[in-house]
Amino acid sequence: MKFEWKVVIFAIVCSLAFMFIFTYGCSLGQKTLYAYQVGIYKEASNKDEKLAELKEMGIEGYTYTKNDQYYVLSMISEKKEDIEKHATQVKGIMKTYIVPTSTTNEMLLVSLSKGDDL
Repeated sequence: MKFEWKVVIFAIVCSLAFMFIFTYGCSLGQKTLYAYQVGIYKEASNKDEKLAELKEMGIEGYTYTKNDQYYVLSMISEKKEDIEKHATQVKGIMKTYIVPTSTTNEMLLVSLSKGDDL
């Protein structure tokens, strides 16, 4: 095989390897969390009412405060299908967050309350 062909083949192989590494290698330490937001409230009493309503439905709610507003989430999951199924029971919006694999639900809520970009 001529030297030029070896260089071309080597360049193609290296390009594919780097593309694979940068496409998939960077996401190895990350996961996607889906959160289902069911309300934003100015008054703590309204937040508490929503959490009580969720509890009556058998749903453990989550809440965090940001910019003097109370955000209420009815579900946090790594599975989009779970959120989509949940959406048939409760009216709200789904939000998606790319986070480190070590992130827990509590850590997500703290980050959201600080206004961190996720």
